[in-house]
Amino acid sequence: MTENENMVVNQQTPPEEGKQSRAARMKAGLKEWWRKQIVTLKRRPSRIAFLFVIVTSLIYILSLASFSQAILGCMLVTDWPGICCFGSTLFSILIFVAYMNSFPKRKKPNVFMIVLVGVFLALMFFFDIMFYIEIRGYMGNQASVEDYYYTTETTLLVHMLFIIITAIVMATMPLYKKLILRINTRKDIETTQMKEAIDTTDMD
Repeated sequence: MTENENMVVNQQTPPEEGKQSRAARMKAGLKEWWRKQIVTLKRRPSRIAFLFVIVTSLIYILSLASFSQAILGCMLVTDWPGICCFGSTLFSILIFVAYMNSFPKRKKPNVFMIVLVGVFLALMFFFDIMFYIEIRGYMGNQASVEDYYYTTETTLLVHMLFIIITAIVMATMPLYKKLILRINTRKDIETTQMKEAIDTTDMD
């Protein structure tokens, strides 16, 4: 093997060291991303409750197809399912506007809007209960029902459960805010120090 070939071999990085360095970079990047998320939550812990508001609203809005099919059958007996569906759909949209105005950036929380969000959640829960009662009553009076009635029944129960969870998350926000603030998000910066003093005297 010639001298040039020896130089090329020595300059190559071993495969295992390359894999370790990539894994270390990925781990460090993931850790930094998580640190930034915690810092964001420290500044705006209201985003946790907002996530539950989004999920709660989407559960209802994305189920309107099965709701409309169930309402068509119930409309022959009562008008309540249609009214309840309209009310819950309306408040599922309005709650976004109310919540986004409840916690303005770099300002104090808007108490009126927070109360309004609570009212919207209560009204959605009321409409869900009424809708559920009407669906159950209609299903009990029929010899056979379609599958979308069972889907509507299950979705209403899940939606009511998420309404309760969202209300609890909003009510306990001051508690978990304190817990989030205790998380250490300081970034350690390595410093280089001179271990030996440099002799600046002239050498004879």
